Formats: sequence, C-alpha cells, structure tokens
Amino acid sequence: MSKRRGLSPERQALRDALRELEDKALRGRDRTEAISEANRRLQQDGLSPPAITTVGGWFENGSRARDFRFLWALVRVLLEWSGQPPADTLSGHQRAEAAGQWAATKKYWKTLYEQVKASQPSGAQPAEDNSVPLARRLNSYLHAAVRAAREHPYPGISGDRQLALADVYVHQQAYLCQASGSEDTTNDDATPVESAADSSVPAEAVFCTDSSICLLSAGPGAGKSTLLRNQLADSAHRLLNNRTGKTVPVMVRATSLTSTDPLPTALAKDTTSSLKQFGLLEELRTDFFRHPPRAGARWLVLVDGFDELPDADTRSAVLQMLTNTVQVESGLYRFIVTTRPLPQEELRSLGSHVPHFRLQPFSHDDLRAYATRQFRSLDNPGERTEAFMTGLKRGDLTSFACTPLMASMLCQLYAADPARPLPEGRTGVYQAFVELIYEQNTHKSIKTTHDQAIRRFKDCHQIPKHNQAAERAAQQVRDHLPELIGRLACKKIFSTTVTAVEVLASLNLNRPEKVKEPLWNAFLGDLLRPTGLLIQHADNFDFLHQTLLEYCAVQHLTRNEQMRTLMLRNLIDFSSCRAIRLTHIPPAIYKPSPLGFLLDGLLAPRDRVTDATVRFLEKLARSDDGVSLLATQVHLRTMLPSDFVAAHLTRMSGDEVRGWSLESVKAATALMHVDGHREAGATLLARQANDPRLDFSVRYEAAETLKSAAGYRDVGAALLTRVTMDHPFLRRGFRVRAAELLFEESQKAGTPSLMRLANDLTVDDSERGRAAAIVFYADRAAGAPLLTRLANDPTLHSPERVRAAAALASRFRAPSRLGGLRDVADLES
Repeated sequence: MSKRRGLSPERQALRDALRELEDKALRGRDRTEAISEANRRLQQDGLSPPAITTVGGWFENGSRARDFRFLWALVRVLLEWSGQPPADTLSGHQRAEAAGQWAATKKYWKTLYEQVKASQPSGAQPAEDNSVPLARRLNSYLHAAVRAAREHPYPGISGDRQLALADVYVHQQAYLCQASGSEDTTNDDATPVESAADSSVPAEAVFCTDSSICLLSAGPGAGKSTLLRNQLADSAHRLLNNRTGKTVPVMVRATSLTSTDPLPTALAKDTTSSLKQFGLLEELRTDFFRHPPRAGARWLVLVDGFDELPDADTRSAVLQMLTNTVQVESGLYRFIVTTRPLPQEELRSLGSHVPHFRLQPFSHDDLRAYATRQFRSLDNPGERTEAFMTGLKRGDLTSFACTPLMASMLCQLYAADPARPLPEGRTGVYQAFVELIYEQNTHKSIKTTHDQAIRRFKDCHQIPKHNQAAERAAQQVRDHLPELIGRLACKKIFSTTVTAVEVLASLNLNRPEKVKEPLWNAFLGDLLRPTGLLIQHADNFDFLHQTLLEYCAVQHLTRNEQMRTLMLRNLIDFSSCRAIRLTHIPPAIYKPSPLGFLLDGLLAPRDRVTDATVRFLEKLARSDDGVSLLATQVHLRTMLPSDFVAAHLTRMSGDEVRGWSLESVKAATALMHVDGHREAGATLLARQANDPRLDFSVRYEAAETLKSAAGYRDVGAALLTRVTMDHPFLRRGFRVRAAELLFEESQKAGTPSLMRLANDLTVDDSERGRAAAIVFYADRAAGAPLLTRLANDPTLHSPERVRAAAALASRFRAPSRLGGLRDVADLES
C-alpha cells in the first residue's frame, strides 16, 4: 500500500484497518456490495446512509464518517462476511462469548474513529500539523531500528564481508510453560527436563500472546537477543511498508531500566544512544514513548538481558515497575522480558497468568542450516558444511554447538582453519575464539589502529618530555591490554552500571601527570574499540556477549596458582554458606555458566589445586543438588574428569530414591553427553521408560528424551507408542502429550494413537478434546466425527463440549505448520 503524503497516523490506522478487514471479508464480492448492504441496514434503522463515494474515502484516505453508526454498520457487514457470526444467531455459552467478542470489537473501532475525530476537524484536509512531526519521528526511528537490528550480533572475524542477521538466522522453537512462577529453575543455566504440560511452538509465538507481560528464558548464548533483534527488524520493516500492526517494537537493555528515570524517559535515552550511529537524526524524547506510537497500537518493549541485573532486589524492582506500568497503562505497553533461568521465587511475583516461554536450542537440522548459511561465501560451501558437521560429530560437539552463539564461534573457528580440529570443551572454544580475535582479525588491522591511536595521543603533547611520557604510558597500556580487559571483566561482573573506560581509568595505569583525564579516557576507548571483544554502546563499551565477559573474568581470576588456590577456597566457603574471604569476588561468579569456566580453570593444570578441586566435587556430587550440578556442567561441556562424572551419573540414574523423580532422567540424559558413555546413558533411559515401578512422568520423560537424541529416534518413538497405551488413569495428560510427539514426528504414526485416546473414556475430558482437535486439523474427515461425538456427549462438562464445537466451527482456519497444534492452543486459551 502506498503512503499518502500528509496522511496523519490516526487516519492511516483507520484506513489500514478497513483495508485489512476488506481483504479478509470480500473473497469474490466487491466493496460496493458491502456498502450497499450496510446502507440497507441503516435505512431500516431510519438513518440516511452516506454516498458510496464518501465511504470510498474511508478506505482511501482514512477520512472520518460523520456518525460512528455509519462506520459501524459497514464494519459489521465485513466482519460477518469474514466469518464472525452475530451473537443473536447463537445460543447458550456460545452466544455469551460472541456477544463479548462483538462488544470488544466495537470498542476497538470506536477508538479508531474517535482518534481520527480528535486529530482533525471534520471535513478538514490533511495538513502538516502536530501529528506529522510525530509520524516523521516514528518513521525515522523505524528506519534506524531496522538498520541496527539487521546487523549480526556476533561480528565476523574471518573475512571482510560482515554477515547480516538475516543471512544466517535460523528460526527456533520454544516451550510454552504453564506459568512464569511455577517452574523450578534453581539450576540456573542448566538444560532442564520439560514437563508434559509444555507445548512446543515457534519461538515467535512469544510476540503473539495477549498478555501484557511475557517471559522468555534460555541458557547462555541460546539466541534470546537474536530472536528479539530478528523480530524488531521484521516488525519495523512491515510497519515501514504501511502494513498495520497492533504493536510497534522497541528494544531496551534491562540495565537501562534501573535508573531513577520514568519508563518513557529510560526508553528515550537508551534508544537514542543505541540508534544514533544507525541514522537516527532526531533525539527521541520522553513524550515519544509516553503516547501510543500509532492509533490503535501500543509499544512492544523488548527487555533484553534481565538476568544481567546485579542482584535479586534490583531484578524484583524492575519486575514490579513493569507490572505496575501495565496496570496503569494497559493499552500503551506490552513487555517481552528475556533472561537466563532464574530461581522460582524471583518469578513468582509475576503471577501464574504471565506466559513463560523457554527457548529451545537448534535441532540437528537447524544446526546444519545455520552452518550452510555461515559458509555460503566460502569455496564449495556444501562440502565445507559436511566437513564441519563431521568434525562436530567426531568431537562429540553436535549437541554442544546447538546454540546460536556457540554455533557462530565454532563456524568461525572452522572457517579460519578447516584443517585444524575443533577445540574440546567450552573453555577451549572460548580460548581459541579470543586468540583468533587477537591474532587473525587482520581485516580490522588492530596493530595499525593501536599504533595510530598512540601516535595521535602523544602528539597532543608538544613539550618533548611530556610527549615521551605520554608515549611510554600509552605503550604500556597497549602491551597489557589483554590483562586489563580481564580486570575490566571482573569489575563488570560485580557491577553492570560502571562504564568500561571508568574502570580502566580507575586502575593504576600510571597516567602521566600532564595528561588530562578526558584525553586519557578517550585514548583508552581508542584501544578498546578495535579489539573485537567489546562493542561500543553510546559512550560505554560492553563485551560482545555476557558469556564472553564471564570467560575473560575467570581467566583473570585463575591466572596463576595463588589465585586458583584463593578461588577454590572461596568456592568451598560459598558452597558451605560461609563468609567469602575475598570480598571483591561477587557471588555471580558461582552461577552455573561462570562456574563452568572456573572449574575448567581449577582443573586444567593438573596440580595440587586440581586434586583438591576433585575432592571438593566428590563431596558436592553426593549432596542433594549433585544431579543438577553435574548435569548442568556436562551440558555446558565443562572438562570434568569423564570417569568421575560417569560413575556418579550412573549411580544417580539408578538410585531407587531418585528413581521416582525426574532427577534420574536428568542423570541418564547427562550421561549420554559424557565422552564414551553415550550408549550407557541411552540404555539407562530405555530402562527407565520401560520400568513399571517408576512414576509415569519419569517414564514419559525418558522416552521423550531418547526420541529426541540423534540415532535413537526410532527407539524413543516405540517407547512413546507404548506410553500412549499404558496406565488408564494418568495425571496431566501424559498419554496425549506422548501421542502429540509422535504426531509431530509423523502424522501417520501419531494419528491412530490420538484417535484411540479421543475415544478412550479413561482419558481426561479436556485431553480427549485436545486429541480430537489435533486429528481434525490434520485430517478433517477423520477428526470431525470425533469432535461431533464429544460436542454431543451429555456426560461431558459443558466447557469441554463447547471447545469441541468451537474446534469444528473453526474449520475455515488454515492449519499451522505444526499440524494445528498452535490453533488448538489458541482455542484452549
């Protein structure tokens, strides 16, 4: 749709809404028929209808009808033609639901009408009034946001051409958990076992819920920020092309919400500083985010890096601020909050009504697609991809590489030297990646850039002795820059508000007396900028990724035996809840992700500190949290002694006490990822899935986990088939969920199980309806009788009968690529 010059945002919104509704409704009819039908109804009500040409102005220019009743008469016709039945044609529960839907829809169109009425006097022509600068600012913002979001978040280091995000982006899946406050996430960065109540959906579903606040969690480098950036780029691009949308996205760092500024001010400051380098020509002011961005739309605030806030109190304050904001301004903002997994008690304050999505890693096929896109500019990209995937399999790195950050680093390491074996373990990958940045990032000419920075710095001092002193000080900083970056990382872990230049300036770097502090700080920034480890954000520098910051900090903290001894002593004290001896070591260093780097640093040299660390781990492995500790570190590819870990995980997976909980599945799953013990872990999972003594949820999780493991898909599918037939009285619909997994894998394999369960009187009523609906969306001829039988069954509760009827009534909806599972979830909500 072309954009008419001078058209106000309010008129654009009304025009676009009418056109969108028209596209859905007409389908072979024409606009004149709809207008004639609306005018007929108006005449029946004793009203003089508008001319057809006048109504045409509503569609072309978003001009305002002289009476809302005229507009609503036309909208009603189009809604009915698009499939929304009038409430008076229904009865019972359906009539009540339809009446509520019509009331809400009428309110929406009345809002559009009133906004156009308030923006211009009736009959006035479009003019360059106050609405135009707002539209221009929004347009400028969207253009800059698209340019920023399309940049790849992890800059390449293996060539001159920088890949755009769209060049390599691969869509991921997410699990929709029951509630934000109901999940036990005490394992922090662990990859937890999903419950049977979870539903796999495209990750983009997080942006499509009706909830004012939505939570998205995942481990380090799992693609949270990348998902937000991709959504921002796509959504802003659509808005620039005059496609209507209910939300306008804006991305903000969680740390920017911790100031004393009100939310609109914080958004304005963070967005302006982030986008000015991407062509934002005018400062975004508080008022820009204090009002709706467009008529009928609200801001979709993408809050990134919530877990990077320094402590639980700060995180609680930010959550409270978001909650209060949506209560006061329910129509102005929606929030999507991304975080690494946090303890359950921190999320409980959000309430069970807040959706919580957990982003899933790449599948094996996703990883292959990602590698193919990364290598598209190399010679023989297909051969490169196959060689890369073979190298991952040889090093048992395939599952480890299934997060966007790790996949990006491994692809770049391979591209830099295809003949070199890929590193072992997470610390090995980060070490090789940092070395590659320092040694082979030649297209940025780090040495030359630093030489030029030193020359400019010393030439600012004309007196020879001052010139020489400045040069010596500058050279000293450059020579010790890696160590200084490590010290910076330590400070940044402790405090997220301090700037990088402030940290380096506060260190004892022997700034010459005659060198002014602003000049010194500017020079430090010139050294940091080209390193590739940090990226500039306004006047500050942030590490390329939070996990890279953790690696650099731990490397600095374990740089010699004395420091390693102190770090182990602190770790022992911390695990025993005793006072930390080194007050400058923050508790954040003991979270699972940095803890993995720390354990690698303590174990690698194989000296007396290594022996003491193994003894400490032996004690921890026998504690109540032993399974979580070992499983988490195995998934993070921490280089723990293989035999030591395998022995404990084997014991834990067969422990009769743990056998009745999901901990046994977690232990067996982790065992599959220990070098040389893959088959042993798979055998334990199969045994758990077949053991009638175990809780059914344990058997289900074992079968599902095995089905998802490369090379064991058929075995897992057979176990899931058996699960759908076992245990006539089950909690939480495990049998139906098992059948769904079979269905997602193969419609032919899953449909018989779903049909059987839909007719099984021992299955919960709601689960029978869900099974029937899934069949219906895939095969209407097979599913319609099932739904009809449920809708007419007087022994069922009324809500279940209504859901079955609603599924039948939605026969015109196109099934999703998940075979209708998303549509079923919509019905249930």
